[in-house]
Amino acid sequence: MATNLDASQFVKSKYIKGSDLNTRRPTRVTIQDVDQQEFPEQGQKLILKFLETDQQLILNKTQTTTLIELFGPQTGTWRGKRVNLMQVSSSYQGRPTILITEAESAAAAPEENEDNPF
Repeated sequence: MATNLDASQFVKSKYIKGSDLNTRRPTRVTIQDVDQQEFPEQGQKLILKFLETDQQLILNKTQTTTLIELFGPQTGTWRGKRVNLMQVSSSYQGRPTILITEAESAAAAPEENEDNPF
């Protein structure tokens, strides 16, 4: 019988929120796939799936625009791309949101998963 479980694993949301991320450093992830999903109050949204976690990211317009600027408008070209996710303050609804930036090259990258919240 397991006696020392991490109970936080049982309350994780299917979707990544800004508050899930480390506030001091970016979390580097690899885009595994891009899908779309209908949300009752928000309409169609793009969803990013990552290799490093089962949690997915629902993209807002700003995040989608950033990915288009980085990798082009065809979501198929986003697969395999590395990006940084960072928690940033937001005035929208008073909750932290997620900033997406391009991950630096592997040669210049810091040690992987040092503080990976996943």
